[in-house]
Amino acid sequence: MAVFGASAIGLAILLLLVWSGARSAITIAVVEIRQGKLEITRGGLAPRVISDLRDIAARPRIESARLRIVRARDRARVEIHGAVSDPQAQRIRNVIGNVPVAQLMKTKRT
Repeated sequence: MAVFGASAIGLAILLLLVWSGARSAITIAVVEIRQGKLEITRGGLAPRVISDLRDIAARPRIESARLRIVRARDRARVEIHGAVSDPQAQRIRNVIGNVPVAQLMKTKRT
């Protein structure tokens, strides 16, 4: 019985590691927004996209949010977590979704 329990725990850990690796492989960038200010904490984005996201975060100001931009076929998709209004979330999705992944990933960190 102890062997079965140890095997189940080992399998669960292995699956968690595989899931985590796959998730990070499709992540283009992670963006933190605090007090209307943008900070790219992982990856990179094209300067035009950063500029558009800064405008959205500043007016009206987003207090706290996290954006995770991931690959989804030939376009990117954004996961939004935090205090973002529906119109702002739609604007963020429009900025990310209208740019092909190849152009989105031009990494110039700011």
